[in-house]
Amino acid sequence: MATAISCALIAPQVSAGALANIYQQALAQDPQLKAAEAASKAGQEALPQGRAGLLPTLSLTGNTTWVNYDSIDYNNNGYTVSLSQPLFSASAWFTYKQGIAQSEAASLQFDQAQQNLILRVVSSYLDVLRAQTALETSQAQERAIKRRLDQVNAQFEVGLIAITDVQEAQATYDNAKVTRILAEGDLDNSFQALERLTGQPVGNVDPLAANYPVENISPVEPEAWIEKAQAGNLALKVAEATTEAARRQSQAAGSGHLPTLSLTASHDKDSSSASYPDGDWETNQIGLTLSLPIYSGGSINSLSRQAKYGFSEAKYNQDDALRGVILETRNLLRNLQTGVLSVAARKQSIKSSETALRATEEGFNVGTRNVVDVLQAEQQLYTAQRDYADARFEYIQNLFNFKQQIGTLSPDDVIGLDQWMKQD
Repeated sequence: MATAISCALIAPQVSAGALANIYQQALAQDPQLKAAEAASKAGQEALPQGRAGLLPTLSLTGNTTWVNYDSIDYNNNGYTVSLSQPLFSASAWFTYKQGIAQSEAASLQFDQAQQNLILRVVSSYLDVLRAQTALETSQAQERAIKRRLDQVNAQFEVGLIAITDVQEAQATYDNAKVTRILAEGDLDNSFQALERLTGQPVGNVDPLAANYPVENISPVEPEAWIEKAQAGNLALKVAEATTEAARRQSQAAGSGHLPTLSLTASHDKDSSSASYPDGDWETNQIGLTLSLPIYSGGSINSLSRQAKYGFSEAKYNQDDALRGVILETRNLLRNLQTGVLSVAARKQSIKSSETALRATEEGFNVGTRNVVDVLQAEQQLYTAQRDYADARFEYIQNLFNFKQQIGTLSPDDVIGLDQWMKQD
C-alpha cells in the first residue's frame, strides 16, 4: 500500500529544486518547529524525574556550634552522611511508569510537529503556485480584453457597432485590471508566508510539471487505509500515550494510602574543641523505615479522585481522536478519488471552452454574436484554466494530508514532489 500511494511523489534523483531548498531552510529556521523541539526535550525529562523516585538519595549535612557549658566555651562541629533507598513504594513505581508514557508522548509530539512542518511548507508552496497561476491568467485575460477593446473601438469608429459594445468592453477591461492588481497582492502575500517559514525572502519557486500524475491510490476501499491510520497516525499515538500517562497517574494517586518501606543508613561524626567534655565520636546506623499514612486531611482521597477524572478525560479524548482519524481518513480518500475525476473534467473543460470561444469569435466576426458573448466566452476559458490548476494543487494537498493521516508522511515525500517541479 505504501508503494501505491507514493507513486506520484517519486521521480529519478536530480539536483534539489526550490521546494526541497525551502524545506531545508524551514527545518533550520522555523520557530514553531524549534519551539516543538524544546517542548519535546522538556517533556522527555519526565522519565528521569519519575525514575528518581526509585533510586537512592544521598545527602551530606554539616554543622558547627559554639557552646557555653559549665562556664567553659568551646566549639562543636561535625557532619552526617545519609543514604535512603526505597524498597517498596507503589506511588514511586507508578510515577516512574507515568514518566515513561509522558516521555513517549513528548517524543511523538515532536514527530507530529515535523510532519506538520512538511504540510505547512507544501501548503505554502502550493499557495504560491496558485497565486502565480491566478496572476498569469489574469494578465493574459487583461491582454486579451485589451485587444478586444481596441478591436471594438476601431469598429465603432467606422460605424460597424454601437457605443454600448464599446462600453461593455471597457467595463470588462477595467474589471480585468482590478483582478490583476488583486492577484499581484495575493502573490506577494503568499511569498510572505514562505518567508515566515524560512526566515528569509524567497525569490522564486519552480512550477509544477504538466505531466504530474494525478491517479487513484490503491486500494480504493477505505478499510485497509483506516487500519493503517489506526496503527500509524501520530495524533492518535499521542492520545494513547497521554491516556497511559493519566492511567499511571491515577494509580500513583490511588496508592497514597499504601505503606512505603525504605532502607536507611547514615554516618555521623562530631568533634569538640574543648578538653571537657572530651569530644571526638562517630556513629554509624543502618535500618528500615516503614511509613503508613493514616490521615492527611482528606488530600489523598481528593488527589485520587482528581486523577481518576483526569484518566476518564484522557480516555474520552482518545476515543474522540480515534473517531476523528477514521472520519478524516475516509474523507481524504474520497477527496483524492473525486480529485482525480475533477482534474480530468476540468482539463476537458478547457478544451470545451477553447472550442466555444472560437465559435463565438466567428459569430462575432459575421455579426451573429455581440462583444458581450465574446467577453463571456473568454472569461469562461480563463476561469477553466485557473480551476484546472487549482484542482491539481488541491489533489497534491489532499495526498500529503492523507499520508499524514495514515502516519507515513516523511521528508522523502517533499523530495519526491520536488522532482516534479520544472526547474529553470
